[in-house]
Amino acid sequence: MLACDYFYVVAQQMHIQPQAARFQAESTIDGFRVVIPASRNWFSILFFGAWLCGWAVGETRVAGQLLDPVNKPATAFSLFWLICWTLGGIYVFGSILWQFAGREVLTANSLALTYRIEMFGVGVNRSYSASDIKNLRTTEYAVAPNWSQRGTFPPLFGSGRGLIAFDYGTRTIRIGSSLEEAEAKALLTSLLPHLPRQIGD
Repeated sequence: MLACDYFYVVAQQMHIQPQAARFQAESTIDGFRVVIPASRNWFSILFFGAWLCGWAVGETRVAGQLLDPVNKPATAFSLFWLICWTLGGIYVFGSILWQFAGREVLTANSLALTYRIEMFGVGVNRSYSASDIKNLRTTEYAVAPNWSQRGTFPPLFGSGRGLIAFDYGTRTIRIGSSLEEAEAKALLTSLLPHLPRQIGD
């Protein structure tokens, strides 16, 4: 048998094992707690890492020029450029840190659904009254997951993003930005028994 024929047969017989959900769930004194680790997009991590190398060169060069007493006084444009460049670097560096250390934490009980976004133990809490949560459900990807950058940055602003959604007053809140569709369905199945029955209606 030729080598190419052998590899073709092996490829045809390859068996793919199902993957377990990445989120972890447990019962605590505060309620049912789910921890969702941030997803990692290795292309963006490598790209941002390379970009940060160039960013560091530009940052140190311009900062050195502005701080050099021999040079003429800094112009307003140079200061503005340095501020924007610095913020851009912080944003990109934060994206890399989020993908390695970020996580979303849900805590559900009969009174509230608490949604926490954290990294290295520091984070932001959002609490939603259980009686005001309506139509808790899963949604589908708006775009193909391989092209989506939704999980590369922490969902700190707006109504969030993710495959689990619910109506809260006149807003639609979305959580679970790092979940796959099957994971979102499994998480919702585990979450619903710990919330008032009308939430899933």
